[in-house]
Parts: sequence; structure tokens; C-alpha cells
Amino acid sequence: MALTLLFPATHALRNHVILITITLILLGLGYYLSVIHFLDKEWLSRSGSLIVVLGIISGFSGIIEERLFLSRLEIRKRIELLQKKRKLRLLKVAPKFVDEELQDIEEKFEALADESMSSIKFNAGLIEGILLIFGTTVWGFGDILLAFI
Repeated sequence: MALTLLFPATHALRNHVILITITLILLGLGYYLSVIHFLDKEWLSRSGSLIVVLGIISGFSGIIEERLFLSRLEIRKRIELLQKKRKLRLLKVAPKFVDEELQDIEEKFEALADESMSSIKFNAGLIEGILLIFGTTVWGFGDILLAFI
């Protein structure tokens, strides 16, 4: 069984595109509602607060994605260990060799988990930080931005 990433880069890219699209829709809707003075309220700042909420949700989704990845990786590791044990038992190899082979599998999966976790955390943290900074700025200065537009 080949070790491959369970959450490919396209998965993270798709999530980033969805989050940015929702952010732009919220921003555009907030601007439009502010321009038409809907309910005599200023809506651009409110859309900024929703973007902050979106950033927080993005952070939680990164945690959930990490947990799902680790559980799937653990299942794949157990399957590969069982297959290797069965194969080596049928070949009647020395116990020392069995232990070495199983240790190699453990190390491969541990390396994959470490590499993938740093990638998942970086991607989730990056989009979360961008959304929080951007949303907070719009939330705090949205009324001033409207005065200049």
C-alpha cells in the first residue's frame, strides 16, 4: 500500500476558494446594503463581523480536518501493519526481521503524519489569520471606508 496524502492540496485550495468567495459575497452585500441605506443602518461594518466569524469557523474546521486526517491515517497504518504481519508469518521469517519491518512501517506513517500536520496547520492558520485581520479591519473601519468610496 503506497503512502499518499489523504487530504491533497486540491482539498485545501478548494476550501480557500470557498472561504474567499463567501468573504467577497459578504463584503459586496455589506457594501450594497450600506449604499442603499437598508433599514437606515451601516452594513459594511456588520459584514466585517461576519467575516471574523467566518475566520473563527475556518480555524475550527482546521482542527476537525486534522483530527479526521489522523484517524484515517491510523486506520491505514493498522491495515498495513496487519497485512505485513500476515505476509511475514506466511513466509516464516525471523522475529527480529518482523520487528524491523513493522518498525519501518511505524516510522513511515509517523513521518507522513508530521509532514501532513504541519501542512494542514499552516494552510488553516494562513486563511484564518487573513480572514480575522481583514474582517476586524472592515468591522472597525467600515464606516470610514464608506465615507471615502
